[in-house]
Amino acid sequence: MKKTILILPLITIALTACSKPNTDINASNQAPENTVTQTQSMQPTHTQAATSLGDTAETSLDWAGEYKGVFPCADCEGIKTDLELKADKTYELAEEYLGKGKNNEFKVKGTFSFDQDNPSIISLDKAGDNRKFFVGENFVEARDIDTGKAIDSKLNYKLQKSS
Repeated sequence: MKKTILILPLITIALTACSKPNTDINASNQAPENTVTQTQSMQPTHTQAATSLGDTAETSLDWAGEYKGVFPCADCEGIKTDLELKADKTYELAEEYLGKGKNNEFKVKGTFSFDQDNPSIISLDKAGDNRKFFVGENFVEARDIDTGKAIDSKLNYKLQKSS
């Protein structure tokens, strides 16, 4: 009889220790999720990291290189244009007026800068007639000199990056 009295409390204690209320199970499952959520929210997302680093054409694109193409011309067959942008923010611009005979090639060198208001736009210095170009992925596009906006035309004002 003493054995039965002793076994009964031991079984009760064992069963109580093994079973947990449903609320404790949910709480223990939720706690790790909350921890994970908090950890994730403390890490910046790709967009937040890019914004905080000032992700612009200057910092995110491989813009240095040589760009070639033919711009439209009012009184010739076109203007063969080569623009080389160098990593030290200098440039070389060569233009040849096609169909105009000899001595129609012009070359200038100078510096350029990325626009403060629109960092996807570069402005050539005075030697390059203060021209503006939009810098895209593997191309540059001539822009309006005064506003930096796209030229309203169906003609091609893009130069493609040479590989």
